[in-house]
Amino acid sequence: MKMKITAAAFIFFFFASSAFAQTSDAETEAIINLLGVQKKEAMSKMVNISVKDSAAFWKLYDEYNEQNKKTGRQRMKLYERTAQSYGSMNDKIADSLAKAYFTNRVDQEKMLESYYQKIKSATNATTAFEFYQGEVYLLTSLRAQIMRQIPTYGEIIRAQANQNRKP
Repeated sequence: MKMKITAAAFIFFFFASSAFAQTSDAETEAIINLLGVQKKEAMSKMVNISVKDSAAFWKLYDEYNEQNKKTGRQRMKLYERTAQSYGSMNDKIADSLAKAYFTNRVDQEKMLESYYQKIKSATNATTAFEFYQGEVYLLTSLRAQIMRQIPTYGEIIRAQANQNRKP
């Protein structure tokens, strides 16, 4: 089972690897839709849903994914904005970026909690917890994959300083 989840996650992250490049709105939408399909496949391997609860769970999961697209679009734009800001970083820009990341993360957590409650009401607490745990796993893994592709501002500054020291 762990191997199947790992394989599903690998496929999911393979498609996510292009998410940090500068994208048009149509490309962003296509990436988010593709990630949604990949996440649903991975989630189907992580959540043990009874036949009785299946229809209710997947209806709410699809609703959650649709609602989550806005947060995903904002996050992708934020990654782009971060990369574009590296050439002109200052305290005001850094603070604005940090606040935008905080807001995006809080919005995501509020949505997760809301859908945990909806799924719990429609199915049971165990299924809702499996949803929450699976979604956090996928979101955390995706964010880590993306962040590995985007150097931190400190890494950029250090690389520039090392480049300037070379004769």
